[in-house]
Parts: sequence; C-alpha cells; structure tokens
Amino acid sequence: MAKPIRTGSGFRVLQSRAWLLTLALLLIPGIPQAQEPDDDHDHGHLHFSHPLVTESPSPDTKIRLDYLATNISNGPGLHENTIRVEGEYAFTHSVSLALVTPFTFRTAPGNARTSGFGDIELSLKAASLRFGEKGVLLGGGLSVGIPTGSDVKDIGSSHIVELEPFIDAGYKHDALELVSFARLSSAIHRRSGEDAERNLAFDFSALYRILPTVEGLIELTTARSLTAPDAGAPETSIAPGLKLYPFPNKQIMFGASFELGTGAIHSRQTVLLSGFYHF
Repeated sequence: MAKPIRTGSGFRVLQSRAWLLTLALLLIPGIPQAQEPDDDHDHGHLHFSHPLVTESPSPDTKIRLDYLATNISNGPGLHENTIRVEGEYAFTHSVSLALVTPFTFRTAPGNARTSGFGDIELSLKAASLRFGEKGVLLGGGLSVGIPTGSDVKDIGSSHIVELEPFIDAGYKHDALELVSFARLSSAIHRRSGEDAERNLAFDFSALYRILPTVEGLIELTTARSLTAPDAGAPETSIAPGLKLYPFPNKQIMFGASFELGTGAIHSRQTVLLSGFYHF
C-alpha cells in the first residue's frame, strides 16, 4: 500500500476541512445523481472504481503514484513524507500482480532527518466473477513484503519478510460501491531475540459517484496486534476523500484523502494525494 509536514493553524484548517468533507459525504445520498452510462462496458466485466486507502477488489492494469504526508503530533512529534509508485498488471479479468515501491523522508524528534527506500510489496490478487451480474465480486490473494529497507534507518527492514494473505468482497449498485478487506500479516525470517509479529486488519470503503467526474469516499481501517505484549486496543482511522476525472479520457484520475486517527492513534493524521492511469 511520504508525508508533508503540517503544523500550527494550517494543519488545524486541514483537519476542520476534513470533518466538513465527512459531513458532506454523509449527505451524498440526498444529492440527485447525474445521469451517466455505466462505464463497465469499457471493461466488459464487473469493475470497481479504485478507492484511495483501501485496495480495489478488481484486478487492474494501471500505474499509480502516491504522495503521503504523515504527522504524529503527540509527544515530540514525527513527520514523514513518502512517495510510492505502484504498477499492476492484470493477466485476466480475474488475476493480477502488483508491485509497490516506497521511498520515505523522515524528520524524527530532535530534528534528526533520514531517508531511504522502504520494503517493496509484491501482491497477487484474484477475483471471482461468478456473482458479477448481481454486482458482487469476491476474491483474495497474498502480499509479500520484500526486505529492501534499512534496519539502521528504521525504514522498512533489511531482513524481515512480511506475509499477508487477504480476502475481499465488493458490491456495486448504480453509483454506490462498497469494498471490504480482511488481512492477516505475519513476519518471518526474524533474527534471534526479535519478537514475533502477527496483525489482523480490516479495511472498508464506501464510494458514491456524485457527478460523472466526481466521486466521494469514506474509508475506514482498523488493525490489531495478535501477539503479546503488543496485543491491545485496535488502531482505527477514518479517511474522507474525493476522486476527480478532469479529462474526457477516464483512464486518468486523481484523488485526495485525509486520514484521521482515533482512540490510541488520535495524534496521527495522514494526507494522501494519488494519481492513476488505467490501461
């Protein structure tokens, strides 16, 4: 699946606008939908518009560029900016392979700065078209975190391999698209003395086409460690967002979301800017 530094009043403005966006999205069902032919005919099968934080259940052939800006305001604070490039190739309408490469710039407490490549992620995704006529897509797959990071910089890892099998489901009806994922991750190839890691996470996205060129989203992600002593309350965040199609060619799209941590991670906020090109 880098982050601009936001502080002071400017950051509070971003946060207030995010809550206004959330309210607007909750009112979306009351907005008359602009008439537009279903764009699935371009794909010849059930296809979902890609969420921003959550993965899409549809195998795609695309290039995606992300810019993430994360701020942790609690305590001394931490700021990260990550540039992430993803390439995905769909062998068929049911199977695709994706490669994600991140590069992170970090400012830690004490103004210590570091940067470097994180772990590359390789994902195999499969989907069943059996219930496509009913607007339902079921699937799953496996993601592997390849240790291309740095233990010294604490950006990714130079030796730990992460395995993350997942299952997903999507439902599409007219302008509404609902997507959910369940992910179970575990770390292998650990060194002596390193704690075992196992996490369970759930992602959910609700997307609504407001206009032919505008889509609104509300996404939620929650994760919990399954190993002691890290086991505890889940870490949950909510992310309102928008996607735009500024050109007649709908293969090109842009999106933005503001992810707000809740509860134990209430001090974490992330801005995500994305650009997609679907082949």
